[in-house]
Amino acid sequence: MSTVKYTITKFDKENKLLVVTFEDGGWAEIGLVNPLPKDQQELENIIKQFTAPKEAIDAQTNPDADLTYIDNLINIEQECERLVLTQTSTPNEADPEVEANLKMWQDIEFKKKVGEALVSLGIVENNPAEIPVAQS
Repeated sequence: MSTVKYTITKFDKENKLLVVTFEDGGWAEIGLVNPLPKDQQELENIIKQFTAPKEAIDAQTNPDADLTYIDNLINIEQECERLVLTQTSTPNEADPEVEANLKMWQDIEFKKKVGEALVSLGIVENNPAEIPVAQS
C-alpha cells in the first residue's frame, strides 16, 4: 500500500463537483452523487478511487521501460478474464459496494470519451482520462 497527497482545488457546491489534484501529477473531476459523503472520511474514500495505481505512476516516471515484448503480441488473438457483475440480490437490496464500483467505472468510461473528444477537437494533446498501466 502506498499513500498519495491530494488537494481539493475547486468545489462547485451547486453541482456537487470536486476538482482534485494529486501530488503525483494526476487530477480528477469528481461528481458527488447520492448518498453524499457525510464526513471527511467518506469523502476520502470516494477520492481514493480516483488515484492512479502506483504502477501507472511508475510507468509515467520510467519512460525507459522495456516494451519490446509487445512486438510479439501484434496480430495475435489473446484471451483474458473480465469482471462479470451478477445480480445476487433483489433490486431493492442491491449491494452498495457493487453499485458504487459500477458507477465509478461508468464515470471513468464517460471521462475517457470526453477526453477523446477533446483530443479529436485539438483542445488538448493527450487524453487526461487515460491511465497508463504498467505490466509486472
